[in-house]
Amino acid sequence: MPLPQAHLLDELATAYIQALAASSGAIISVSRLDYGVDGTLKHVVKTDDDMYIESGFPVDFQLKGTSIATIDENIVKYDLKARNYDLIATRPVAATPYYLFLVCFGSDATGWLIEETGRLVLSASAFWWTLSSVPTNNTTSVRLEISASNRLTAAALRNMLVVSKERFA
Repeated sequence: MPLPQAHLLDELATAYIQALAASSGAIISVSRLDYGVDGTLKHVVKTDDDMYIESGFPVDFQLKGTSIATIDENIVKYDLKARNYDLIATRPVAATPYYLFLVCFGSDATGWLIEETGRLVLSASAFWWTLSSVPTNNTTSVRLEISASNRLTAAALRNMLVVSKERFA
């Protein structure tokens, strides 16, 4: 029995982020109870005695999987619920860094996951967004215009973890 499309998008978006995190030397912890933070990215480091531990400098994220974002050469447009916008924008500067991870799939669900001999392909693009600001006056949603240069990659995740460490260390 297939999942509802919204749940399928959520599950595939989580898999996408988990793959990027692993490639960047991190793990994700997905929140079982969602109070606005869908998960936390945790950097894993090797100690001098060859042990692996979490660095202690995490990054929180809100995860959205979508097939309705508008993507062009320079801008990704996405309507984020006003509450979700406010959760990120009003996060205290002294708190753990907080990002929106937007995983964008095409309109045809049959192409989202491609299974072939020797490889499994998630056909999506991901982007990140964050802001420190005041709450929106909008009551329903806020149209985000995310620079296409904010591609969410393993290198981008590593950079977020470095910024988190620099913020606290």
